Amino acid sequence: MIEWLKSLTPEFYVTIGGLVLLSLFSIIQLYRLNRISNKVGEQEFYMKEMIQMIDGLTYLHLTVINKSFSSNQINMISIARRNISKTIEEKTIMIAPRSKYNTNFLMDDLKPFVFSNRKSYKKFKIYVENEIGLRKAIKPKYANKYLKKEFNKEKHQMKLELKAKRFEQGTYNLAERIGLIVGLLFRPFKKMFQNMAYSTNKALKESEIRRQQKKEHDAIKYKLEETEAQLNSIRIQEDALKVNKTRETELQLLKKEKELALEKIKLIAIQEAYEQAKTDVIKRNVEEEAKSFFQENPIKFDELTEQAQLEIDKNFENNSLVSTNDVEETAFTEDDEKIEKNKDIELEKSELEDQIQKNDEKIEETDVSAINGSGKPEKRAKKSKKEKNIPSLDESTSDQLSVE
Repeated sequence: MIEWLKSLTPEFYVTIGGLVLLSLFSIIQLYRLNRISNKVGEQEFYMKEMIQMIDGLTYLHLTVINKSFSSNQINMISIARRNISKTIEEKTIMIAPRSKYNTNFLMDDLKPFVFSNRKSYKKFKIYVENEIGLRKAIKPKYANKYLKKEFNKEKHQMKLELKAKRFEQGTYNLAERIGLIVGLLFRPFKKMFQNMAYSTNKALKESEIRRQQKKEHDAIKYKLEETEAQLNSIRIQEDALKVNKTRETELQLLKKEKELALEKIKLIAIQEAYEQAKTDVIKRNVEEEAKSFFQENPIKFDELTEQAQLEIDKNFENNSLVSTNDVEETAFTEDDEKIEKNKDIELEKSELEDQIQKNDEKIEETDVSAINGSGKPEKRAKKSKKEKNIPSLDESTSDQLSVE
């Protein structure tokens, strides 16, 4: 067998695989065609149910869906429990192709039929029948769940009513009689536990009230203490502000800081002005200023020497007049006159020396400026004849002495 499989060619496996795929596709296609034929040729419909609340009343909402491509006619809608059925709607309804029909049924109308068995709840079915007698049935899941709850409620209520009726008539059953006897035997314990529970509840209630009152009192007391603490802190702050000189010191510090900043600004401005003046002086061209000055004011040496000689002559004339006046006025003694004249001569001598020195300095300055302006030294001007004829101090003193 294994050798036979080994001897098979790849074409055989390809052929077998193709046949399998072809059979699968054909089966799928046949299933689709069957469904389409059922929808087209047969009357196929489905149902869905749900619970609705309308104006405080509970309804069973039923939807009949026509899935076929032909119209469907419904004649009856019924409910069934086991082998018993009840028609809840009987009328002819035409449902168009690919359409639906909605209807509602009140749950209270279904309860008498569904609750006919008082012992236990039995689920019911809903079925729809068309004109040819084709039925479609479903088990309403939501409706059965709702009706089962209602059935249990009614059953429990019925038991309570029957028990109350038996207790009124005194016709107890076995379980109730046993319960009454047991209750009679354990009644003292029951009363004791009731009293204990009552006293405990009362104590707990009183303690709860006291705790609530204490809580309110503590809240008010805490608020009072907090207010007092705030008041004391404010008073302490007021006293501190009255006594403490920190703020005054801060104001003084602020003033001094402002003055210091102002002085710094002034110092910076002065330094800037000094630097500006310094730069202006450094940039000043002395040679050009000297040239422009001597071009505007040329030096005339003859006029200078003449002016100096005139001043010297005037001084000598004044001295000669003073000496003649002194000779004529002989009110003082000879010794006093000699002393005063000597003093005057010394003063005149010093003045003449100062005047001559000033004139020499002026001449030297004019020579230096001329050298700086032209770049060549000029010959110093010769003294005039008047300067040569100026008597010396010794000669003038000797003449005055001879006069005396």
